[in-house]
Amino acid sequence: MSTPHVQPANWYPDPSGAQFLRYWDGAAWTGHTRPAPNSVVPAPAPMLLYPQQSSAVIPVGVWRGPADSRPLVRNMFDAVRVCVQKYARFDGRASRPAFWYAELASLIVAFAAILVVWIPIVGWLALFALWVFAMASIVPLLAVTVRRLRDAGFHWAWIFICFAPFGSIALLIMCAQPSKHP
Repeated sequence: MSTPHVQPANWYPDPSGAQFLRYWDGAAWTGHTRPAPNSVVPAPAPMLLYPQQSSAVIPVGVWRGPADSRPLVRNMFDAVRVCVQKYARFDGRASRPAFWYAELASLIVAFAAILVVWIPIVGWLALFALWVFAMASIVPLLAVTVRRLRDAGFHWAWIFICFAPFGSIALLIMCAQPSKHP
C-alpha cells in the first residue's frame, strides 16, 4: 500500500485564482497571504484541493502535455468552432477529438439533408443547401485532415492515398492513430 504524496509547506498561488500567494502549511491552507511577485514560478506539482474552473484550467496528463498548443476540444461544438476558426490553416496539429467531431458534424448535416430531400418542395431547398454545405466544407475538412495526419506523425501528402483502391480506409486508420507529439 502506498502513501499519498503530500505537498510540502510553502507559498503557492492562491487556489481561488486571486493574484496573491497563500501559505500551505502541509495540511491545509492558512489565512496568511502576500502579494505575488511579477514572475511567479509555477509550483512543481499542481495542487488540486479545491475544484477548478473548467475554462481556466487546461488538463495536463498522460494524454495531454503541458506544451501542447492544440486547442482543447471537449465536444462537437468546440470541434466545429476550431474547424471554422482554422478554415484554411494547413499548418499545426489537430487532436483526435477535433478531427472526429468535425467529421461527425459534417456527416450529421449531410444525413439530415438527405432525409429532407424526399419532401417535394422543401427537398429542392435542402438539396441546394446540401450542395452549398458540401462546397463550403471541402477546405476546412481537408485542413483538419492534414493537421490530424501531422499530429499522428504522418506526412500531409498521405491524404492522397484516398484516391487509391481502399485508400479511404487506410486514411481513416491513419487518422485514428494516437498523437506522436507531447
